[in-house]
Amino acid sequence: MSRTVLTLVAVGAAVIAIALGIAWQRKLLDQAVIDHAAKPVAQPAAPTAPPAAPEAAKPEPPKPANPPAAAVMAPSFDVARIDQSGRAVIAGRAAPGSKIVLLDGGKEIAHGEADARGEWVLLAQEPPLSPGTHELRVVQHVEGHAPVTSEQVVVANVPQPPASGGTSSDQTLVVIAPSSGAATLVQPPSKEGVPKSNDLSLSTLDYDEHGHVTVSGLASAGAAVRAYVDDKLAGEGSSGADGHWRISPADPVEVGKHKLRLDRLGKDGKPTARLEVPFERLPSLDVSGDNRRLHVVKGDNLWNIARAHYGEGLQYTVIYNANKNQIRDPDLIYPGQVFSLPKVN
Repeated sequence: MSRTVLTLVAVGAAVIAIALGIAWQRKLLDQAVIDHAAKPVAQPAAPTAPPAAPEAAKPEPPKPANPPAAAVMAPSFDVARIDQSGRAVIAGRAAPGSKIVLLDGGKEIAHGEADARGEWVLLAQEPPLSPGTHELRVVQHVEGHAPVTSEQVVVANVPQPPASGGTSSDQTLVVIAPSSGAATLVQPPSKEGVPKSNDLSLSTLDYDEHGHVTVSGLASAGAAVRAYVDDKLAGEGSSGADGHWRISPADPVEVGKHKLRLDRLGKDGKPTARLEVPFERLPSLDVSGDNRRLHVVKGDNLWNIARAHYGEGLQYTVIYNANKNQIRDPDLIYPGQVFSLPKVN
């Protein structure tokens, strides 16, 4: 083969190689263009995405499993007024627009609807509540959601009518009790009410088997309260925003009769109200320490005592059975009585 032919062959091979290279680069360029055109759909959240990208990523409609907070809030009581004949006016708050059912021990006695602000008022008057103890709760119904029962409970003790007819001098005892913590006395069982001086009142006075005393009551929000036992300073505290206060002196009291004094202090540290209540610590009947002793004051009832000490008002039967020698009627207990509070599992 001549040199000229070899030269032509070499030049032809180079041309072919160059052509193939150009074709391969063009193919890669075309593939890159295709890939680039497809990427914007797969990457809507890229930082450089156009403003319209969020439009394609709109959130899904709210799911039923996550209802608005107002729709699942627990209903609550604000007002409970029950007269001597058992006619009741009950008011409170719930989810706006919800259906409200008032229950007396599980039986419906009234129903209504919460307004746009979530406020509701129910009347239970025909028929009125019968004499005796009642436990009132409300159940809230919101469409699309499970019913919600109030954590609070209204405990009412309607007095027995006089045997001779007419109107009883006793008032209906009404207490609003939360699921935990101190209950609120709404109506005292008598016109005299609980021990009170100005804004200071005594709700409970009890002690354990070792003689450690606990007293509680009400006063103006933020008020300073001091407790004295036999004129000796025993402890002090202040009322919370709801007016409730509780004092637990560090030193126990001996068996025997004592005097409790409560002072509500003004800004200058001087008493602006004072209460004095006698009480007696009796010997413990249980050396194992399983029993507590409670000194009954005006406004107490077995349901409220059981709720405070056992966490459940229905356990008032425990107190009743342990003190049958003093309690003829579970609905009637009197200031000055001292009850044994057995330990329960």
